[in-house]
Amino acid sequence: MPATFNQYWQENRRWQLALPVLFAGALIYLTRYSSIFFDHPDQIALGWSSLACMFLMYKLKFTRQQPWRMIFIVLASFVALRYIMWRTFDTMIYNGAFDFFGMSLLLVAEIYACTLLFLGLFINIWPLERGAFALPDDTSSLPTVDILIPTYNEPDEIIRITATAAIQVEYPKDKVKVYLLDDGGTLAKRNHPEDGMSAWERHYRLRQMAEDLGIGYITRETNQQAKAGNVNHALRNTDGDVVLILDCDHVPTRDILKNTIGHFVSDENLFLVQTPHFFINSSPVEKNLDGVANPSGENDMFYRRMHPAMDFWNSSYFCGSAALLRRKFLMEVGGVCGTTITEDAETSYNLHSKGYNSVYVDRPMICGLSPESYDDYVIQRSRWAQGMTQMLLLDNPLLSKKLSIPQRLAYFNSCVFWLFGFARIMYFIAPAAFLILGINTYNASWLQVIAFSIPFLLSTFVVMDFLYGGTRQPFFSEIYECVQAMFLLPAVISVLLNPRKPSFKVTPKGNTNDSDFLSPLSAPFFVIIIINITALALSINRWFDDPIMRDVLLVTGVWCVYNLYLALISLGAFWERKQIRKFHRIHATGPVTVNFPRMNTSAVGKICDVSLTGIGFEIDLPFTPIEQEFATLEVKDSYGQGYKVECKIHHAFKRRGGYFCGSEFITSLTSYSSVVGFVFGDSQRWVDNWKRKTEAKGTFRMLLRFLAMGIKAIRVGSYSFLKQTMVRLWKFTAICLTTPIVRDTILAIGSWLAYRLYFSIVTLFELLERGRIRKFRRIDANGNATVYFPRLNATLQGQITDISLTGIGVMVTPPFTLKDREFIVISTKGEDGQDYRFECTLWRAIKRDGKFLFGTEFVMDVYAYPKIVKFVYGSNMKMLRYLLTPKQIFAT
Repeated sequence: MPATFNQYWQENRRWQLALPVLFAGALIYLTRYSSIFFDHPDQIALGWSSLACMFLMYKLKFTRQQPWRMIFIVLASFVALRYIMWRTFDTMIYNGAFDFFGMSLLLVAEIYACTLLFLGLFINIWPLERGAFALPDDTSSLPTVDILIPTYNEPDEIIRITATAAIQVEYPKDKVKVYLLDDGGTLAKRNHPEDGMSAWERHYRLRQMAEDLGIGYITRETNQQAKAGNVNHALRNTDGDVVLILDCDHVPTRDILKNTIGHFVSDENLFLVQTPHFFINSSPVEKNLDGVANPSGENDMFYRRMHPAMDFWNSSYFCGSAALLRRKFLMEVGGVCGTTITEDAETSYNLHSKGYNSVYVDRPMICGLSPESYDDYVIQRSRWAQGMTQMLLLDNPLLSKKLSIPQRLAYFNSCVFWLFGFARIMYFIAPAAFLILGINTYNASWLQVIAFSIPFLLSTFVVMDFLYGGTRQPFFSEIYECVQAMFLLPAVISVLLNPRKPSFKVTPKGNTNDSDFLSPLSAPFFVIIIINITALALSINRWFDDPIMRDVLLVTGVWCVYNLYLALISLGAFWERKQIRKFHRIHATGPVTVNFPRMNTSAVGKICDVSLTGIGFEIDLPFTPIEQEFATLEVKDSYGQGYKVECKIHHAFKRRGGYFCGSEFITSLTSYSSVVGFVFGDSQRWVDNWKRKTEAKGTFRMLLRFLAMGIKAIRVGSYSFLKQTMVRLWKFTAICLTTPIVRDTILAIGSWLAYRLYFSIVTLFELLERGRIRKFRRIDANGNATVYFPRLNATLQGQITDISLTGIGVMVTPPFTLKDREFIVISTKGEDGQDYRFECTLWRAIKRDGKFLFGTEFVMDVYAYPKIVKFVYGSNMKMLRYLLTPKQIFAT
């Protein structure tokens, strides 16, 4: 028998499957037993003692290993199961239709959250750590590899970096080819009447780039099926045994094939080797913590914890890039699938269903760019949410007979996760619904809350840190869910209504910001904050008026305070930070030898950061470096390969007894490929950055920063929020009413009443004889106008002489006879530079100096009224000030 339980566990697959079933049975029995025979004091003791045991195991590092890990998972499952059983069977009391409906919605949200918790615990029973698989000495048996770089509308410089790094990948040169797949220069795009020229230019640029780099260039006729169609077209025109797919902003390291191809050699049934996505820039949320801490990225939990856990169950799936796929198996399912907009996960699902295997290599060997702004962030997450929801509806992994049970659960977990928007919004509104509307959504006393709710809530934080510690700080999952929930829920609902509706949207990369500003997407959180503050104010009033309800008011009041706190820190995360640097600085370490020709001396310093444009380093010098002076840097990567680059000192200042120097590469004297190789070619640099993020401390400081920025957002963004609210209310009223008939009727009545109101205001001022009153004085004006006569299909040019809310005066020379009340159309430019077109009635024509002065009257309808007001006065407020001033109203 093996020396350790871990070895025995790994070598005996039957135990791996049987133990979870045995523990699940014991779990259900214990939960049922405790619910029947334990009274309130016992339940309080049971809940808090279970939580204490979980916390103790969480603090002891050896409990991450089996069998302690399994015991922790069972204990966590017990706390969650007893809570959800109590909620279902003890708190769902019918007190009326509205109350029961609210309670049911909240219970569904909690059952959903517990389902995700149980799935996460099951999947994380035994994360599998795979290292590199050494290549055989005989390279003749190695499979041939095609490196495919699909691109659509990304900047050329981003594409060039990835393509340059791809040709530096270490692999027998006769067995690897690189191809640039240009979907932005397709024949359809080049033939487009408006964008065709830019597509032609892009086509020529990228084709020339490919020729310069010695790689293949492939484009196609149309953009059908987006990225999936682009890759499939390339598969039909290439022949490598294995394909490495790289997004055009995913720069590979030199060892990516050396560390992955061996798995294909050792397992003939293997279809996929997936590697992590490492991002050199911070997400919009993380940018707000610059200078406070360096937390793990949002994707780290997925790639560093979830994927190794899924790999144990042979359910690690294709993530769209940084992955190698065996061509033979890929073509069995028709290439990359395109039924859903998450073509990567769908392809893996189909290949796993055929019985093929996947592998996850837990070493970052690409670096990419995450979305820079919240708009781009929401576009990307919405696509993921919609695509995985499509998979849930169209394929439903849980019902697939071709997958093993663990694989079904793993895929099901990945799909249903994206429904979190519903649960998160329910948690936000449930306590406020009780305090404001009186809808009882949570029927429990404070003793029950202490016995069941609080232990369960605290246990979720312990579980998160036990399973995902080092990749996700406390409360950060809540922040990530909050900032996405408001936008993903509508996207998911649209898929639920029409599963085949979503279309693929490319995530923009490499954007910049000139200044800090609060994202307009933060608006929903102002609403949540207002609702919760209102609810708290009402709870204080009810506290004194209704003493019998104080225990319920206490529970919901604390819940509202928690929601208010979450809303504030989430609002603080919505600041868009200034980003003017085109190429991001990356933390790096290692020695650097710096030669200063000016002083004819050299010294050894320490690298602090690198980018495509330069290196930052610390160095002790007996002299002060001068800005713009030349220097030569000699550096080595972790493989021992040396690089020599020419640069100039961009800036230098004293730090820690020496100097910090920011250098800038001299592109005319430095090889571009050498710079790319040094900056992006060493995977150990990404591993070191992963470790730095794992060791990041200061969660309290991070949350305090978010809270402070949330308060700042309230102070700075309230006016913008109110303005946006009024605009959205107007748009909602104008566009989103139930039917066009109702909408048009309401707008017509409203506009006409407003129009008549101005006449009524003037009539009230009986200061002059009625015959001398001019209700809307004409304003002198000038400008060119085009007058169109539909009756004759004739157009004349004229000069504007005056304008008012009722019409326009135009000087015209007509070569034909005019009719009374003739219908005409006048086109002109306003003072704001916009083009205006008005339908008018010719009221009178006065002959003057051989020309005719047309007095016209606007044809007033629902949509013309706002346009006329804007043309004549600029805005409604200016119009009111103008009309309500008596000297402006009456003609003298």
